[in-house]
Amino acid sequence: MWRRRRRKRGKIFAGCLILLIIGFVYGYLTNDPEMSEHIKKRNMKNISLGGINVKPQNNTQNQNKENQQKPQEDHQEENTEDREPIVENVNVVTDDIQIVFSTYYKNTRDMVTKESKLPNQLIGRKFDELQTYLKENYVEWNIRQCNKNRVELYQETDRIPPNYYLAKEYNGYIAIFKVNEDGENILVEQTEIPTSSLGEMDLQYIKKGIIKKKRDEINQILEDYSS
Repeated sequence: MWRRRRRKRGKIFAGCLILLIIGFVYGYLTNDPEMSEHIKKRNMKNISLGGINVKPQNNTQNQNKENQQKPQEDHQEENTEDREPIVENVNVVTDDIQIVFSTYYKNTRDMVTKESKLPNQLIGRKFDELQTYLKENYVEWNIRQCNKNRVELYQETDRIPPNYYLAKEYNGYIAIFKVNEDGENILVEQTEIPTSSLGEMDLQYIKKGIIKKKRDEINQILEDYSS
């Protein structure tokens, strides 16, 4: 009986001694700054979350990555600032531009305009090249306007406007002509009124040509000559 108690006391004493040693060692380690930092770093290397070991990110590494990315972003911003903006070239001829031919007919005081597309070889050229082309190919015309909004050529002429009627002498008789788009006189009717039956003043008018915009106006004049 005495031996059992002695063994039991020995175990208790040994357990207390072990706890005392563990406490002493723990206190020593926690009070030593270098050793404590070493333990923290060692523990931080492997952290268990639900049985899964997780390696924490190093703040120093994150900071280095941020520092590396920041110069790249700054460099991209500098490249964006240095890049020249895209500006539409307004000095180039496009296919949207129409060329306008304005003709002033001095005999009738009419202004006739026609619109046409520019030749394909001029598309994409500069306006100074377009002006050179117009001067070389439209000698009888004056360049009134030449820009991105309008290209206009102008001329004055003594000819008769298109679709006008003309009464004049033809083969000894009074004849009626109509002017076409090309300025040509197209015979419409040859009357039976001889020019020899006209007075001197009327004969001069017929030789010069009587110009009227409507056929009815010509017919009225011919009625006066035939009476």
